[in-house]
Amino acid sequence: MRTRTRVLVSFVTVHIALSIVAGWVVFRWLDTSMREQAEESARSIGQVLSQGGFALNAEVLSRMRELTGHEFHVLEVPTPVRPGTIQVSEGGPIVEVDYRTEAYRRGSRDIVAGTLVVMAGGSLAFSLVALWLSRQLARPLEDLAGAARTIASGDLHAGVPVVGSGEVAALARELETMRARLVDLDRQHRQAERLSTLGTFTATIAHEVRNPLSAVRLTVQMLAKRLPAEASLAMITTELERLDLIVDELLGFSKGMTVRLESCDLRATAGTVVGLMRRQADHAGVTIEVIGDGRCQADPARIRQLVMNLLLNAIQAQHGGGHVRIRIASDGLAIEDDGPGVDPRLVPQLFEAFASNRPEGTGLGLHLAKAIVDAHGARLTYARDAAVTRFTVSGLAVAPMTT
Repeated sequence: MRTRTRVLVSFVTVHIALSIVAGWVVFRWLDTSMREQAEESARSIGQVLSQGGFALNAEVLSRMRELTGHEFHVLEVPTPVRPGTIQVSEGGPIVEVDYRTEAYRRGSRDIVAGTLVVMAGGSLAFSLVALWLSRQLARPLEDLAGAARTIASGDLHAGVPVVGSGEVAALARELETMRARLVDLDRQHRQAERLSTLGTFTATIAHEVRNPLSAVRLTVQMLAKRLPAEASLAMITTELERLDLIVDELLGFSKGMTVRLESCDLRATAGTVVGLMRRQADHAGVTIEVIGDGRCQADPARIRQLVMNLLLNAIQAQHGGGHVRIRIASDGLAIEDDGPGVDPRLVPQLFEAFASNRPEGTGLGLHLAKAIVDAHGARLTYARDAAVTRFTVSGLAVAPMTT
């Protein structure tokens, strides 16, 4: 049975019970009042006949019946009093007066009919009010029950309406909070599964790539000793270092993020990454500028990965050329570009795995950058203002001054 029906049935049942009791009480009160008035009138007439010395023959009694509507009987001896009659004996004959006249009976019928009409009208009016109240009271509960069924069916994206007031509204807000929390937990669970799969995959790839990469690097180093002036070997070495960084990035997913703190020259690290990314930047028509100087306590290899990911993101954001600025500070750095920025709808999930602003993007670069920053106890933030897109790393431990 629906909540609204249960509420309505409860209201109507209580009202019917109260109406029956109230109607019975009113009926008894009106009936008693009318009977007492009729008895009092009949007693007065009976006393007049008993004490007046009238010849109480059939003609006189018939005449009195015509005048009053009562039935009169003269009794020789007292008899049990019948319902609707009284007996009067005031020093004369015993006069029995039957006061149940036609007017009396009509009055009784009117009392019964009036009581029933009032009860029926009251019940109808109350039923309409109860129907309205049941809808007002039950609708919020039915809406919440529907929302709960939707959540239970697995649809977590339909919001819970805040309905009603007081405790019902508070319950709706708690249910919406629970739904939002379930959505967040479901998203985290799916992301954890994808990251777990990715970790296994990248660990295999990194292992298979690193071994031949080491062999190639060793061969290039041997060739460089024989041909120290060969520029092509220097270029190969640079590209191998880029591949090494990519392998380290893959291992970052498979092994978890660990850092080894030491003094790290942020400008030198940024310069190294810019050198590695120079050919890609030139191909995209992007110029890179490093501004400022700073030294902090950090893991140089991880910071190199961090700068590489943020710089690559800035280069790829430029469509048809542009300018990228790396601003160094004592506790971090900021990378700015003149690209269009991130889709505002993506900003809340920007640093989550697989969230990408580009159709061809994997959504892993910024996620890894955030993991590196978090491992250092620092902060990575995104801002878009005055046609400039800015990723800022702040809160890195400042390196102690050397003497």
